Parts: sequence; structure tokens; C-alpha cells
Amino acid sequence: TRIGLIVAGAFGAYALGANNIANVMGVFVDSAPFQNLKIGSLDFSPEQILFFIGGIAVSSGIFSYSHKIIKTIGNGLMHMSPIVAWIVVVSQSLVLYMFASEKLENFLLSNGLPLVPVSSSQAVIGAIIGIGLAKGGRSISWSILGHIALGWIFTPIIAALLCFISLFFLENVFNLVVYLPETN
Repeated sequence: TRIGLIVAGAFGAYALGANNIANVMGVFVDSAPFQNLKIGSLDFSPEQILFFIGGIAVSSGIFSYSHKIIKTIGNGLMHMSPIVAWIVVVSQSLVLYMFASEKLENFLLSNGLPLVPVSSSQAVIGAIIGIGLAKGGRSISWSILGHIALGWIFTPIIAALLCFISLFFLENVFNLVVYLPETN
């Protein structure tokens, strides 16, 4: 069981990184301020440098701020045995891996379907709810699930407000151009 959990955790970390690096650094790709970096025989593109910086930022956040979230997901939402935890991590990892894969991207684009970002928190919560429902639903802490759902609702609203205020501030205080209308 321990080896299975370690392997699932490693796969989960890989899938999470593949999925979330786009959330962290994707908005900077077109405006990457870096040049190609050559170290010995290795040549790093500006995007690879951004992904490396993003990886450091994600790791720093995990080590410094994620303890309470890990406790809530690991025990607060539903008590999990090691086998249940393994199933949850593998399920979440497979979903994230699928949606980060180029084959799925190519399939969606070739069939005129949109590419959509996948929320890692929704994938893990969905996996926990799935197991909880399979066990009859009594083991799920519905009040904690309600708080998580409220976070999913208010997070984009708060981010939109902060972005609007920040852009308004940058445009009106520093006279920076923050919006260019598209010309057809």
C-alpha cells in the first residue's frame, strides 16, 4: 500500500504540475521577458524559463500555505483509508493527465470543440464525493463541501474585481495602456 501511495503521489504531482503550470505562467508566455538561455549543452527557451520559475512558485506555495487545505481534503471532507486515498489520487491524476495531454487537445480541436481549463481542486473533490457516494454518502462532511463550493463561486468573482481595480489603478495612476481594442 505504501509503495502504491508513493507511486500515485508521484503521478499526481506530475499531472498536477502539467495541468497547473498553465494556470500559473500561461498568461506570461506571449510577453516572456527572457531570451534563450544556454547552459553547457542545454538550451532553454523563454517559455521553459517561465515554467521553471512557475514550478518554484508553485512549490513555495505548497510548502508554505497548503497545510490547512491538505488537512481539509485529506480528513475534513471525508475520512479516508490509505486505499481510498490511493483511489482518489489516481482518479484525480488521470483526469488532470488526460486534460493536459496533447492527444486530447488535438482531438478537441479537430472536432471543433473548445479547450477548457481543468480545476485540480474540483477533480480531487469530485473523486472524494464519488467514493463517498459509493459508500452511501454518510461519510461526506456536507458542511465542508458547502464551504468549498462557496469558494468556487466567490474565487472568480473576487479575482475579477481585483483585476478590474488593478487595471483601473495602473491605467489612471501610471497612465499605462492596459487595453487595446481589436482591429479587424
